[in-house]
Amino acid sequence: MLKKILVPVDGSEVAKRCLDFAMGVAKVSGGELLVVHVAVPYDFTKVPPRKPKNAIEEAEMAAKTPDPTPLDLAEAYLKQVGFDKATYRTIVDVDPAERIVEYGKTMDAGMIVIGNRGMGHWAQLLMGSVSSKVAQTAECPVVIIK
Repeated sequence: MLKKILVPVDGSEVAKRCLDFAMGVAKVSGGELLVVHVAVPYDFTKVPPRKPKNAIEEAEMAAKTPDPTPLDLAEAYLKQVGFDKATYRTIVDVDPAERIVEYGKTMDAGMIVIGNRGMGHWAQLLMGSVSSKVAQTAECPVVIIK
């Protein structure tokens, strides 16, 4: 049976569908979800916040609630639907596919459920699809969700 199902998330709607699928399998098999987010340290799609111009702007920026992380979103969603057999982890690395496969192997995951898209089209052309790399290199079954 599938005792551990690895679900990489990026905060997208596809990641939510991955959680739904993995949750269904985990309920049937009595397994748990290993929810992971691989953060790329040099993600040029996220612009760092600019420096405040004055004390008022600095106070406003400090009071602003930070955006939820992909793991925050996944945890909130699973809590909302009443699923509590999950652990959460963030990994920082430049090669998400390699880290996902390595983490799955380390944690003895019986399956990886991953979305088919997660990055922009230009990055995909340059780097290749993370889900494709995971499917090609993982030692366990990989389910790719659209």
